This record gives sequence, C-alpha cells and structure tokens, in this order.
Amino acid sequence: MVYVIVNLFLVSAFTLSIRRAGVSRPCSKAIAAALGLSIVAVVCLAQNYMNNQVPGAQDGIGITNPVAYWIIGEDRWSIEKFRLALVHSVGLMLLLIAAYPAVSWREARMNRK
Repeated sequence: MVYVIVNLFLVSAFTLSIRRAGVSRPCSKAIAAALGLSIVAVVCLAQNYMNNQVPGAQDGIGITNPVAYWIIGEDRWSIEKFRLALVHSVGLMLLLIAAYPAVSWREARMNRK
C-alpha cells in the first residue's frame, strides 16, 4: 500500500511539474512514468512470487525484496496473497500500456487544433 501511495504522489507531482514547465503532452509523459514504476512493481512481485514457489528454498514463505514488502505489507502472508498482488500489478501494467497510445493520440489531436 505504501508503494501505491508514494507512486500516486510521485506521478501527480511529476505531471504538475512538467505542466508548469510547459512541456508538450504532459499526460502521456506521466503515464509513461507510471508505466515505468508499474514495471518495477511487476518485476519485484514476480521475483517474490517465484522465490516462494520453490519448495525447500526457504524456511516458510517470505518477502524477498523491499519493493514487494512495500506493496504487500506485513499482515497475513500467503502464496495466494503474493499471486493476487502479482496479478493485480500485471493488470494495472497492461491497462497503462493500453492507455498510453490512446492518451498520446488524444494529446496529439488536441495540439493540432
């Protein structure tokens, strides 16, 4: 949850700062930044999930990197919770990938008028 809040703050601050700086197409650049952060989350959650799938590699289950810990938190760890966090993160990443061309197209169209 901490990761989500920090990322929302960072992306919002980034969007406002590039808008004030007069950069063209700020929303598509903000989506690209959010997509980069989402890719980091997916990689970290996938690494955490896969490390916990190997039987005998660890004594129980655990968080294997700090980014996964920021996303998942401390309460009620389970393989299902790790998998669900990964699935949601992949879904968000795919949504951002789909949104980027649509927002870029819209901003380009608005700039032509």
